[in-house]
Amino acid sequence: MTTAPTELHILLVEDDEGDYLITKALLDKARTVKATLDWVSTYEEGREALLTDVYDACLVDYRLGAKTGLDLLTEVNEMGGVEAPIIFLTGQGDVEVDLHAMEAGAADYLSKEQIDAPLLERSLRYAVERNEAEQRIREQARLLDKARDAILAHDMGGEIVYWNKGAERLTGWTKEEILGDRMHKCLYDPDEEDKLRRCRETMMEEGEWTGELHMRTNEGEELVVESRWTLVRDASGAPDQVLVINTDVTERKQLESQFLRSQRMESIGRLVGGIAHDLSNLLMPIRLGVKVLRRRLQQTDDKIEQVLNMIRKSAERGGDMVEQVLAFARGMEGERVALHLDGIVEEIHGITDETFPESITVHTDVSEDLPQVVGDATQIQQVLMNLCVNARDAMPEGGTLTLDAQPVTLTEADAERNIDAEPGEHACIRVRDTGTGMPDDVMDKIFEPFYSTKEEGEGTGLGLSTAYSIVQSHDGFIDVDSEPGQGTQFRVYLPVSTEEQERRAAPGTSDGAATGSGERVLVVDDEDFILETAREALFDAGYRVHTASGAEAALTVVGEQAVDVVVTDLRMPEMDGFDLIRTLRAQHPNLPIVAASGVADGRTDEALDAGADAFLAKPFSAETLQSTLHEALHADEAPAQ
Repeated sequence: MTTAPTELHILLVEDDEGDYLITKALLDKARTVKATLDWVSTYEEGREALLTDVYDACLVDYRLGAKTGLDLLTEVNEMGGVEAPIIFLTGQGDVEVDLHAMEAGAADYLSKEQIDAPLLERSLRYAVERNEAEQRIREQARLLDKARDAILAHDMGGEIVYWNKGAERLTGWTKEEILGDRMHKCLYDPDEEDKLRRCRETMMEEGEWTGELHMRTNEGEELVVESRWTLVRDASGAPDQVLVINTDVTERKQLESQFLRSQRMESIGRLVGGIAHDLSNLLMPIRLGVKVLRRRLQQTDDKIEQVLNMIRKSAERGGDMVEQVLAFARGMEGERVALHLDGIVEEIHGITDETFPESITVHTDVSEDLPQVVGDATQIQQVLMNLCVNARDAMPEGGTLTLDAQPVTLTEADAERNIDAEPGEHACIRVRDTGTGMPDDVMDKIFEPFYSTKEEGEGTGLGLSTAYSIVQSHDGFIDVDSEPGQGTQFRVYLPVSTEEQERRAAPGTSDGAATGSGERVLVVDDEDFILETAREALFDAGYRVHTASGAEAALTVVGEQAVDVVVTDLRMPEMDGFDLIRTLRAQHPNLPIVAASGVADGRTDEALDAGADAFLAKPFSAETLQSTLHEALHADEAPAQ
């Protein structure tokens, strides 16, 4: 089968017309090349024609009047060069000229005395094919440089022989700085030696390896990369080089870690929320029962009074712990108003300056243009106080505690780096210490409830988990950076308020001992012991009490008997307290209703929106229950003018 000749557009720069005619005749005899020949006869014309860069190959006479073809090639290269291969023609062979021509970038050097049609044809074909191959290689190299991945190659001794632009961008090392260096020495963390050894063994056995490695940048920053190693063999099949493609997954790993932590926190939150609900139900009869026992016992036995006080205080401490657990589970509810953080930061400064050891220096720095946020001042103060106490404990030998607050604008890219973040204007409060710092495995768990690095009995492990949930309930998030021996920095981000905003707060829960006057109270709960203790406590306080062990039973009672006020739990099987409140409100618009729950989790507002007049967080005391009932029953009584 005959192959069609290759069509080539050729430029000839030749000042001798006779040599032009000879060259044209030789090309006409070519079998594998079909040439279209353009001829120019001067140095200047040759320069202009070469710079058009429209030719497949160029034949250039070495002698061009006062100048040479080598001068022409040098000048053209300085002006940007040409893609086409250049073949020099000369009247006589000269090895030194030949070498200079090759150094300048000539593809070949032919003597006019020895040239014939096959030689010229072969030189042109090889020059064009070689130039096309080089162009393909250059294009591939350009594509590799455009890749976001770091692509490198090293020989079997570990010496780097190729380094693309992606590798420069990722690591900060330029090609000139890195080529010739040993890869293991400058690129990877020393702790990765064992993993690198296993990687090499796997690659030698299977031809490739894929896994995660920790790299170091020129600035010493640590990166996590997904690394793919491929063994490259030479023509004889012997191992020659290793091609490595590294993809930066540092940000992805951080987001994965945050997502897993968020999932874990959510699961733990549901768990502790349920436990807190059960604890609330267990503690409430104790608190109510103390009131009943004190009223029922007529004798004034100091020992009995001491025991009752002990029971009451223990129940109150248990209730406080339940509140802490709930603060983690639901982020705590409270009054949401527009706040200026500078006053809160100054309050914290005053407290820490007065109570922390003298070996700890406290600094504050609040931006003058710090915007206001929407939140509960007491809760935000609790967050900062928890962070400051942790900072104090991390500096047993003393150090510096710094609180500063600055306005921050989070972009979409910033928000993508933290699973809880939203783009927009924020106020950022930083709490920094110069203490012992934390390793990564500790930082991953610090926001979990009951996790503590302190000695047993020195902390509940609820401080940071509570802070985390409070900040989340304010639609913000917490970031932390720490390094062993280098201190820790917490950053609390709170979204900026665009207007004066406010949420309803739970009604007052004064412990005033309000009593009843025979009002009929319906208590609804699915726990019998709560119904019994509530009945006794309210009976002793002057109320007439009905009980119902569920929502359906409560509707029956209300349908059959007159009721002045209803106290209902929210978490009940089948029909829950919310549906009961809505049904009662529809049937009896003026009936006072008090909602109660051991797990608030946003239920204060939900219960009030459903139609409740007040909300009680379990466990509550008899005094709190009586006070809330009194307020609900007499809410419509206008104050004297």
